[in-house]
Amino acid sequence: MGSTRIDTDSLGSRELPANALYGVQSLRGNENFDISSRKLGGSPILLRAFARIKHAAASANRDLGVLSPTIAEAIIAASVEVQAGQHCEQFIVDMMDGSGGTSLNMNVNEVLANRALQLLGESPGRYDLVHPNDHVNLGQSTNDVVPSAAKLAIYVAADLLIESLAQLGSALDDRSRSFADVLRVGRTCMQAAQPMRLGQALGGYAAAIRRTVNKLSAVREDLLVLPLGGTAIGTGLGSAPGYRSAVYVHLRQLVGADVQPGADMFDAMQSADAFTRMSSEVRIAGDVVARIASDLMILSSDPESGIGELDLPKVQPGSSIMPGKVNPVLPMMMQQVAFLVAGNHSAISLASLHGQMEINHFEPVIIMCLLDSVSILGNASRIFAERCIIGLEVNRDRSLENLMNSSAISTVFVPILGYDAVANLVKTSKDTRRSIIDIAIEKGLITKFEVLKVLQDSTTYRD
Repeated sequence: MGSTRIDTDSLGSRELPANALYGVQSLRGNENFDISSRKLGGSPILLRAFARIKHAAASANRDLGVLSPTIAEAIIAASVEVQAGQHCEQFIVDMMDGSGGTSLNMNVNEVLANRALQLLGESPGRYDLVHPNDHVNLGQSTNDVVPSAAKLAIYVAADLLIESLAQLGSALDDRSRSFADVLRVGRTCMQAAQPMRLGQALGGYAAAIRRTVNKLSAVREDLLVLPLGGTAIGTGLGSAPGYRSAVYVHLRQLVGADVQPGADMFDAMQSADAFTRMSSEVRIAGDVVARIASDLMILSSDPESGIGELDLPKVQPGSSIMPGKVNPVLPMMMQQVAFLVAGNHSAISLASLHGQMEINHFEPVIIMCLLDSVSILGNASRIFAERCIIGLEVNRDRSLENLMNSSAISTVFVPILGYDAVANLVKTSKDTRRSIIDIAIEKGLITKFEVLKVLQDSTTYRD
């Protein structure tokens, strides 16, 4: 056998490596869209989703008697190998496939057909025996396979994001309990507002994360409604009678979740709003975590020139020129991730908007951006929890000092000292640049013990 073979499609013949599992359509797709470093083989979650669909389709077509058991079992065996992570180097098409996903789908079809041929003891390219279109793609089209694979892939990937966010929420809850008694200045508009406790602030952060997890978990379930079985435009033309019901029976077993066909298959084929809705919740999750990260950066600014109430774990030196400087690198990383997720969401929204007629042919960029957002935000949230939040400490003395020197405490003393007396204390404090507390104690209006008791009482949550 030679080192090359000839594959032919409707545009003509091309030379390929003899043992390549991809075929001529994959080769053309690779040449036409070789614009990034992101290839289908580099996305194992998406590949696994494609392979599960092809597995379910071969099983359904075998059950319906439109695909011979021998060919069906070979395709199934090949798809099982891909689901297990094999042959990734054969999936050569760029994720930015400009053909509406046709090259991605054909890359999968060709690899499975050629691997099935090998399993049957034949050489790749013997498409008269196992054909990428006639057998592997039987009862399907790019238009229903690609968005279905995308939904299944994002559904799986989102589980890891949800776990990471839940871990972050738990870490914040733990720190909230540890610092439940720490008095601090509550700030609005970056100005002192009222006294509160650090545990309350961190508890608020944890609650925001929990709410985000609940929203993501709910919208994730929408991804189990698929257009699979609609074939090219929603009519199901090209599939055998009974195929739609049969393919979902097998797909549910492979996915381990209650996947369902769209209630209206034309809507399922035309609309990409499920991706946009998922992306929106991912973007909101990024915003929520980045806002928390921003607060931690401010609160951990050095006590000599900043607030200095929190101590972040020192994970690396902060400067190549300033000795001893340690920067809040993990909160800054978290904010940058949120910027990226926001940009991805804009691309996804545009791609969803510009779908035309019976399909959305911009699903490749939707898939790439949404998988990117889910993966990066999940990884970042986990690292933020493990390397920053878990090791978060408080400078108790500095936190109390900032509160005692702040006008934030004035409101809590009005019921005790009266409005006019407190107003005079605030005026004297501003005129003399001394703390209200020091002046009140000096005047015999209150003792330091009484001050702390009032602050503890005033920061107890009221229904």
